[in-house]
Amino acid sequence: MRNNYFILLLFFIQFSFSQEKEREVLVGKVVSDSLEVENITVLNLSSNIGSVSDFDGKFSIKARASDTLVFQGLSFVSKKYILLESDFLINEFKVKLQVKLNELNEIVVTPNSLTGNLAEDSKKIKVYVPNLAGIDFSKLSFPDDQYSKVANPLEKSGSSPLTGINFNKILDLFDTAEKREKRKKIRAENIANEKWLREVQSESFYDHLMKRYSHNFIVENLKIKNEDIVSFIAFADPGSYQLAEFLKSENELKFVEYLVAKSSEFNRNKLEENNTNLKYED
Repeated sequence: MRNNYFILLLFFIQFSFSQEKEREVLVGKVVSDSLEVENITVLNLSSNIGSVSDFDGKFSIKARASDTLVFQGLSFVSKKYILLESDFLINEFKVKLQVKLNELNEIVVTPNSLTGNLAEDSKKIKVYVPNLAGIDFSKLSFPDDQYSKVANPLEKSGSSPLTGINFNKILDLFDTAEKREKRKKIRAENIANEKWLREVQSESFYDHLMKRYSHNFIVENLKIKNEDIVSFIAFADPGSYQLAEFLKSENELKFVEYLVAKSSEFNRNKLEENNTNLKYED
């Protein structure tokens, strides 16, 4: 009997420590066999904290062992998972989602199906013949068609409907090598920007921020409390397109100014929230 009480006491102590343990950042990745896993919602039901996966399915969320995570996406079957201690010991926690399958309605073949004999099958077709007797077609009027567009063969060719001259061809004669080189340069810049955007989207905002600035920078310079770092990063996420501009070397100062402004806004919101809670408690 004493041994049983001792075991129950140890279990209670261990359970209490597991409940009091602070949550830490869990870095994970959503994978699937066929579809892209961008914008998958990750919700911690135990703490009501949410996150969203990036272009490569990566996400980060504050959690601890025994927390329940729910993964949801429009084209995927929702999945619920209870975290274990071992999930925090690996570099990247992975979750695989199954794609939703849309089943087609059942096709029923009736005894009246076609036989393949045109002469026989045509006899089964019901034909409706309207009664036109007594109608004076000379008195019928038809309003102008206001919706159908008249096909113009000159329109696709680029020629003028008045003269038949293709002015696009004439303008090409004034196209200089300098203009062609300028258009080529613009196309190259657009391709480079798209490639850079893809690279930025391959990692979460949390990963990009931690690569450039330490926790100490966020706490000391941005005045964010250590327990609020994850919430602040989610609050300050500018989105892929703006982040891609901030991460360019020439925009480093603009990025810092943006973080300072967002930290001030975040702390102001926290202060107003605390004051509101104190007001209701009084």
